[in-house]
Amino acid sequence: MKAFTTLLLTLTLNTFAHDEGHGPAITDESMQGGKVTAIIDYKQVNDGRKAKMLYKGELVIEDLDVKLYIFDKKMNEVSLKEFDKTVNAIQLEKGKSSKFKLTLDKSKKFYKGTREKNKRVPYNIDVNIEKNGTKLFGAFDGLDK
Repeated sequence: MKAFTTLLLTLTLNTFAHDEGHGPAITDESMQGGKVTAIIDYKQVNDGRKAKMLYKGELVIEDLDVKLYIFDKKMNEVSLKEFDKTVNAIQLEKGKSSKFKLTLDKSKKFYKGTREKNKRVPYNIDVNIEKNGTKLFGAFDGLDK
């Protein structure tokens, strides 16, 4: 019985340790009806919740169309003039990944692109953004559309 309890406790701790996320947990409501996450320095990807949030990102998914909005920490719009015009994204499903690009919209208020149809739910989309040569990262986990 003691061995069983130890095994159960070990498995439970490993489950929680793996699902820590990238950057601080976000509790903000979305501005555009999407999912909000922390945008962090790419160098801190492995720091989990200890990573410093630089911006907040909101990912809006409408079927296969994807829009990415960038906000400051207080959810105010950020000028995208200093950001690259293209964002690299990757859609992650169990056992599968597909890359796609998001390009700056004509309005210069968000990025847009088209993703591949997901076969599983939930799935994740990670985005890699550059601003003045600094690589930024955002992980949108647990997407279900």
